[in-house]
Amino acid sequence: MPRATNWKKLLKKLNDDLLAEAQGESDFCLEPDIYARVLADHWLGRPPATEEAIRAAEVRLGLSLPPDFRAFLAVSNGWYGCLMFPNGLAQLLPVEEIQWSHASEADVDSIVEDHGPELKGVNLARETLLIGDGDGNEYIFLHPGKGPWGVCNWDHEIGIKLFPSFEALMRSRL
Repeated sequence: MPRATNWKKLLKKLNDDLLAEAQGESDFCLEPDIYARVLADHWLGRPPATEEAIRAAEVRLGLSLPPDFRAFLAVSNGWYGCLMFPNGLAQLLPVEEIQWSHASEADVDSIVEDHGPELKGVNLARETLLIGDGDGNEYIFLHPGKGPWGVCNWDHEIGIKLFPSFEALMRSRL
């Protein structure tokens, strides 16, 4: 059986690498007060989500979140936007803001129209959760697959990148 991921260790490494690479405020997608807090705390994460908040989101959404994503939320309830993801400046949303993609402001119909074949059967309009947003220029969707839930990362300039799991998305930057 595979060993459970140490999310604190993984996020600390990712955090340290990203902050070391950052050249200044333009490398982040943050309000000035949040940017100042990130620098002061040396942490791109947020305070952990409580088990109650995670369960409340699961009830609201009508499903159980995948174990790797739940484990991430228990360490950091979201992640502030930076140059971390392959396609740009998205942030990972707090569990309270996660929603079905069809109920969000994401223009999933246009994404499907422009990138249908690249989605490899992922139905963005019906079966994905919006878990990340980069001011409408980038979205991160969590989608059910055969086995672990996968992740679809869309950027308006670059297109679609699929990951087999949430953990794979996070490890892609290490």
